Amino acid sequence: MARRVEGALLLLLVCFNFGNTLHLEALNTRTENKLLLKHRHLVRQKRAWITAPVALREGEDLSKKNPIAKIHSDIAEERQLKVTYKYTGKGITEPPLGVFVFNKDTGELNVTSILDREETPFFLLMGYALDEKGNNLERPLELRIKVLDINDNEPVFTQNVFVGSVEELSAAHTLVMKITATDADEPNTQNSKISYKIVSQEPPYPPVFYLNKDTGEVYTTSITLDREIPH
Repeated sequence: MARRVEGALLLLLVCFNFGNTLHLEALNTRTENKLLLKHRHLVRQKRAWITAPVALREGEDLSKKNPIAKIHSDIAEERQLKVTYKYTGKGITEPPLGVFVFNKDTGELNVTSILDREETPFFLLMGYALDEKGNNLERPLELRIKVLDINDNEPVFTQNVFVGSVEELSAAHTLVMKITATDADEPNTQNSKISYKIVSQEPPYPPVFYLNKDTGEVYTTSITLDREIPH
């Protein structure tokens, strides 16, 4: 009697594609879009003030980009009023604290920390222009700060061991099992795209299994599996 095949061992390596994509939220008017493309983050209008969104990449020293934004009140300038600028929100008055600091006299906003998109992917700040009594000179504005992802996380299997089984004499392309992994980088981008690959299998030849690199599904090849016949 021929020695029976005990099984096949799959050693699996998670691979991922590298790529970075810049995502900026564009405002509605042409003027605002032009300013955004020039990396300016302030659009001033008579009797109104709005800011273009800021995009900052995680894992980098951003001190050279300071100030990352600036707010300015036309009303205070027109009326020659003393104005104090203030920001609130996550990173300033809410955890994580100390990410941003601002100049109350100029309205400039600086980033002081290296950002981590997996910890905080988005900051929403509110900017204020206050008179000497602390009253709002203008309606508070929103400043949106998006943290751009870098490929700084390795894919991780959802289980330490994946176990599959297949009946003897099963047809070719029979599903044996499915392996899965996750990636903490930004979803639906190249940074979080996962590809699967069989590094080795025993016995090595002829290959008994093949793997769908996109789905992680493991199938039998055209080799007929017979537990009584060694491969």
